[in-house]
Amino acid sequence: MAITAVPIQPVKTLSGNQYASRRIIEEATQTFKVGTPVALAADGGVIAFAAGTFSGLIGSVVGVSYEAASNLASTGLGAPQPNQPVTGLGASLTFGSVPNEASAKNIPHGAPLNDGRVGLILAAFADTVFSATLGTTGNPTNWNDNLIGTLATLALDTGGNFWYVNTATGNLVRIVGRDLRDPTGTGNRVLFQFIGTAVQQL
Repeated sequence: MAITAVPIQPVKTLSGNQYASRRIIEEATQTFKVGTPVALAADGGVIAFAAGTFSGLIGSVVGVSYEAASNLASTGLGAPQPNQPVTGLGASLTFGSVPNEASAKNIPHGAPLNDGRVGLILAAFADTVFSATLGTTGNPTNWNDNLIGTLATLALDTGGNFWYVNTATGNLVRIVGRDLRDPTGTGNRVLFQFIGTAVQQL
């Protein structure tokens, strides 16, 4: 059963500082959505979390994406080297042809550039509190105050392909409260923080 999860999002920091974020090269053929927990592949490219590694090593969560993946043909396609311009076409949208310039492309005014990277809010930064839908093994779960302090994991909702806090097991996140933007009832969002030893430090 699907629980109609919504994207995970950062909601506050305990210190009042800005969220810790990074933009890292994207692994090839990734199609994850905004608000997806992400990890690093062995070659350093950002991939969707596989929900199986909680050791703080390669494959463990490094953060939550604030951009959708671009389904690149190769890892970091178009990503610039330090102090170098973007290589390749570097744009997500082209049209038509350019007279007398066989290799040139027309890019619509305002088209977003794709530099081969994807943005994420770091999970390892203990200051950040995230919000996600609450559920138990694919079923909606009602909020109760006893959930505060509960250890849980993150699971992919088959209905909308967004991730939710799964209270069935616990080794990745700690529930720290209810998201007060939702009324109490089925499908509540909860506030959580990542457990530092479970995520990969960047």
